[in-house]
Amino acid sequence: MNEAGMRDGGGVDDLDLDAVSLRVVSALERKPEVDVPAGFAARVAAQLPARRVVAVTPARYGMMAMRIGIAALVVALVAVGMHSSGRPVFGITLEWILCAELVGLAVWQSGVRSFNGPRA
Repeated sequence: MNEAGMRDGGGVDDLDLDAVSLRVVSALERKPEVDVPAGFAARVAAQLPARRVVAVTPARYGMMAMRIGIAALVVALVAVGMHSSGRPVFGITLEWILCAELVGLAVWQSGVRSFNGPRA
């Protein structure tokens, strides 16, 4: 190859590169034709092993934890109410926090999902 050909990119002109790039782009953008034979899904499903039936009983740990939490909050409210006479600001604040937690747990246990009313 001569020196002039190497400077010009090996003798390939820009017109050929544009044509090649257009052919590559059109080949990449072309959607392939998909041909699924009849009964293909049935044959694949027939090859799968049979599934065993598994009986699963749902664990109710969340409900039990809520009930224990509600009982603990009631006991804590009674205890704070009995001993809050010495420090009224701390006792009242703690009682309000515990009451809010108790109401939150009770609403959660009741199953209320939205306060906006029934959905149409």
